[in-house]
Amino acid sequence: MTGKPTLHPTPWQDEISELIAGYKRGYALAQPFYTSEAVFQRDVDRVFLKEWHLVGHVSELPEPGDYLLFELLGESVIVVRNREGAFHALANVCRHRGSRVCLEPRGNVSRFSCPYHAWVYNLDGSLFSARLMGADTDKNSLGLKRFAIEVFHGLIYVCFSDRPEDFSTARTMLEPMVAPFGLVRTRIAARTSYPVAANWKLLVENYNECYHCTAAHPEFSRSHVIHLPERLYEPLNAKVGARAAGTGAPADRLDATGPNKPKGAIDIYYRRYALFDGYETGSEDGKPLAPLLGDLSGWDSAASDIYVGILNPMLVYSDHAVIYRFIPVDKDNSIQEIIWLVHEDAVEGRDYDKDRLTWLWDVTTESDKLIIEKNQEGVNSRFYEPGPFSPMESHTRWFVESYLRTIA
Repeated sequence: MTGKPTLHPTPWQDEISELIAGYKRGYALAQPFYTSEAVFQRDVDRVFLKEWHLVGHVSELPEPGDYLLFELLGESVIVVRNREGAFHALANVCRHRGSRVCLEPRGNVSRFSCPYHAWVYNLDGSLFSARLMGADTDKNSLGLKRFAIEVFHGLIYVCFSDRPEDFSTARTMLEPMVAPFGLVRTRIAARTSYPVAANWKLLVENYNECYHCTAAHPEFSRSHVIHLPERLYEPLNAKVGARAAGTGAPADRLDATGPNKPKGAIDIYYRRYALFDGYETGSEDGKPLAPLLGDLSGWDSAASDIYVGILNPMLVYSDHAVIYRFIPVDKDNSIQEIIWLVHEDAVEGRDYDKDRLTWLWDVTTESDKLIIEKNQEGVNSRFYEPGPFSPMESHTRWFVESYLRTIA
């Protein structure tokens, strides 16, 4: 008997294939996409181990030897600045017997030393010494495993895959839109995590549509025009270009998502849209919250939606940026993390008030937490049946169709 044995799909693989094949375009996903352990494991393998993840900002690691740990789905990654100022992403797994090397979430070291048997690693992950091992130990093959890492305007992204999607296209295409905001010259003013008892896809779907905003988010809706139907807000958006030109804010639109994105590249998107009259930024009273970002010379009463991949959208006002992270815990639980960035020279208490800065997206996210958890409870019902998307849910439809292509 010769040749390789025939491999047959396992029952859960058949289940997922049937679910994908049975998807009705323009509709929400079927129940098992939110409740099945098999689907969640497919999500882990084909989404979270392949997507680029935002792990932090360069301002968190200002000195050589500064490191932080990025934790996701039981994996731990050391993100460190070396002596030349470059960044590395290293598996926090000793090459001897697998112990965690770094135990503290942040710190500064000259080298990494495993607390179990004292193997020592350089900042680039190469093995420096293996205590009491023989002279024939091949140190070159025993360095900490490395992951792909990219720094984009001060934002640090890591990918677990050994064949990550192309980041250079995003860098080139988004450069003129992002550069004026000077995000590399910002720092983290606040960072908050919101546990949500729901599957991660419900968090992403909710973020990508404002069909619910009028009813659910009065605080957001009184300042942001996109809770309106497109025919009503586009005339308001048409005025943004002239205002933005006078301040240096980019007003061009870029959509390289789903079928529009270059082959092998990550999803990228940029749009600047209007705030209502009287609102210069995303604040409770419409007044500025912090000093202007980057090279901006004034206020254009607008905000920018920016996507670098599907899991880390950001909203950039003239004076601060808000970054979302969608983090799965298991099939039934997720974390919605928000990071607020302000100009690097801004001083809390003098240039901004943290409570005012975080108010809008804190109150909005607390409302979303309730909405999403009730959505999950309904999806769990034996009576749940997917319904059609509205025109105002076009971005959620884009996410659903991109997701299905990814796991297929």
